[in-house]
Amino acid sequence: MKAALSRVEAFMTGSTNRRRPGIFYAAPAFGLSLLFLWFWINRPHEQPVFYPPPRPVNAPEQEVVKEDWDFVRDARNLLMTDARCDEAFPELYKEINRAVEVRKGDHVTSKELDKIMKVPGYMRVMIYDQQLYILDVAEVAINLREQATLHAIHRALITSPEPLPNIEFVFMSDDIAAGTPEAKWAYSRQSNETANWLMPDFGYWSWPEPKIGSYLEVQMKATAMDAKLSWKKKTNKLLWRGASMELLVREQLVNASRGHEWADVKIFSWEEEGAKDSNSEILTMDQHCAYKYVAHTEGVSYSARLQNLQNCNSVIVSHKLRWLQHHHHLMVSSGPNQNFVEVDADFGNLAETMEGLLARDEESERIARNSVRVFKEHYLTPAAETCYWRKLVRGYASVSFEPEFFDSKGAWRGLPVESYVLERKLTWKPH
Repeated sequence: MKAALSRVEAFMTGSTNRRRPGIFYAAPAFGLSLLFLWFWINRPHEQPVFYPPPRPVNAPEQEVVKEDWDFVRDARNLLMTDARCDEAFPELYKEINRAVEVRKGDHVTSKELDKIMKVPGYMRVMIYDQQLYILDVAEVAINLREQATLHAIHRALITSPEPLPNIEFVFMSDDIAAGTPEAKWAYSRQSNETANWLMPDFGYWSWPEPKIGSYLEVQMKATAMDAKLSWKKKTNKLLWRGASMELLVREQLVNASRGHEWADVKIFSWEEEGAKDSNSEILTMDQHCAYKYVAHTEGVSYSARLQNLQNCNSVIVSHKLRWLQHHHHLMVSSGPNQNFVEVDADFGNLAETMEGLLARDEESERIARNSVRVFKEHYLTPAAETCYWRKLVRGYASVSFEPEFFDSKGAWRGLPVESYVLERKLTWKPH
């Protein structure tokens, strides 16, 4: 009996040699267990990984982040949204807005496109579900211009971060796309040719025939030449090389510059100069950049020389232009933002103008620098061209019809561009 009472007393006083956990030990342990269980239930659960990630359903619109144009960061960015394109190139789309305004009350129709004659350089195409299809082509192509333009459009489509509308249109790759009132995409127009929709020149992709190369190549080589030659080290003359093509304006340039020390102006024959192994009068585009002053004349209509010269840190001296390209409204001939020098249509005041430029070297350098800043470093970058193409698609779609993907028999109406640029024809036998 005494032994039992001793064990009870020892337990109550905690003096036993075999210590047992009391209530004061059990309660904290139980609380810790509950806390651990709570954290375990509410832990972040690992999600399955998808490639590509699933697109959110009814995702809220992302706020547009206002950013200044940065040439180094943005020049080759082909993935800009429509909002970012507006922000980066606010002055680029004047020609598109003009063409849209013309057709607001008279939308483009399929029957209208049917009326366009299949002259050399004609191509009818369709954009459907972000893909480019060739519907019809002329028997005669204009060198590789159609191919270059198709590549440029295709690049703008496949790099678009946003869906583009379905459209059907005709583009013309010849120098002149005038003569009929139907809506056509063209490289240039005169001011009274309001039906034409201006698209970027084929040379923004590449102009291989005269070995000018891709536009990015032109820009890289021009930049290298300007890095090697400061303004003070450039040849202090007006440079021009070109074929006569029996064009009056080119003869007028030669006549107006003849006998002047500031002139290095010559007409050549592509056949004769191209056959020479050395001492050819044919100059590369970056060699033009070695001169402080470079002359520009139009050709049969516009001349693609201009967009290449605008990559040089040089002063462009041009007669008053009759033919407009998609970026010509950005050219400024006077004032603090002047980026080229305009002379009379017949170069009649060329000598007087050149004497003034040579006497004001600092002003000439400012004009040249303005040209580089506006064109090479902003509005003629790959990013700008891609934005223009996509804005052109959207603008045209707003005043045009929705194309049909299938014909009346249920067959595809077009050939995907990926196949066309390889075979360069719409039909062929398996081989």
